[in-house]
Parts: sequence; structure tokens; C-alpha cells
Amino acid sequence: MKATVSYLLFICLLAFATGCGASQRGVTGKKTERMIGLWEVKAIHNSNESGYTETPHGMFKMISSDGKFMNFMSTEKGAIITVDGTYRLEGDIYTEEIVNSFNKSQEGKHNPLQVKLSQENFMYLRWFQPIDEFGMVQNRWIEEIWQRVRIEDLEESNINLRQELRALLTNEEVINQVID
Repeated sequence: MKATVSYLLFICLLAFATGCGASQRGVTGKKTERMIGLWEVKAIHNSNESGYTETPHGMFKMISSDGKFMNFMSTEKGAIITVDGTYRLEGDIYTEEIVNSFNKSQEGKHNPLQVKLSQENFMYLRWFQPIDEFGMVQNRWIEEIWQRVRIEDLEESNINLRQELRALLTNEEVINQVID
């Protein structure tokens, strides 16, 4: 009897451990490993506007190996966290499960974003925004180009960004605005 109970307990523990491991699969794998790190948004495109526009410097996304993410920005008065929570990656869908956000309507929501990684240092995110942070109905798609923050020569980094933008844009003036 004791052997049977011990065996059943072992099977239950094994099933529990396997189940816990399965729930963490969203934060493992080669693609997830490539996403882990600090990113800065470089350009953004709203579907209700024409073309990509430059973004202010200092808007970052930190993706951690423990399944957590955080967006933050630097301001004249210091840095502020704009959104944080957990994430999972399933194929080309990166889903942020939002815990805290300056846009209170996002808290508790699951925000699915289409993700594409390009080269080693670029990430494209595309997501649908029904309502903005001011409660205004938008119903638009937003595309963002993120560049990995690395210790590197800024001039070389800008050359790589220019090449990425040329794959999307034809107007050299707009490309220069994004980079300068």
C-alpha cells in the first residue's frame, strides 16, 4: 500500500513539474532568447497616418528571461515606468499581460503583438489599439521599430538603422528625420 501511495505521489509530482514546465514554454526558445534585453523604439507608424515617424529618444522596453517586461522612458525629471507585466511568445505572437500601465484601461489586459526579428538588433512589433491612453477611440494598427541597446559605436548603429528603414521607406528625408 505504501509503495502504491508513494508511486502515485511520485507520478503526481512528475505531472505537476511537467505542467509547470509546459506553462513556461512561452519564455524559452531561440526566438525568445533573441528578444531578451533592452530595446529602444526608433520609429512608429499608425495605420490612420501616412508613413513612419520618428519617436523621441529615451523610450525603452526591457524583456527579461524570467517572463517579465517593462516599458519605461527617460524625461527631464527622471525615468518613469509606463507599463509592466509578464509576457509569453507563441510563434510570431508576443503577448504582454499588463499588470501596471499609465493607460489604466490596459491594466489586466492581454495585449497580443505580432513580432518579427530582423538581423540581430531589430524587432518589429505590430498591435491593435482600440482606445488610447486618453480614453479616445482609435481602432488603429500601430507598427513600431525597436533597436537593441548595445555597447557599440553610435555611428555604426545608425548605419544599420538606416538600412532597416530603407527596406520599409523610400523617402530619404523621412529616414534622415528618424535617425537624426
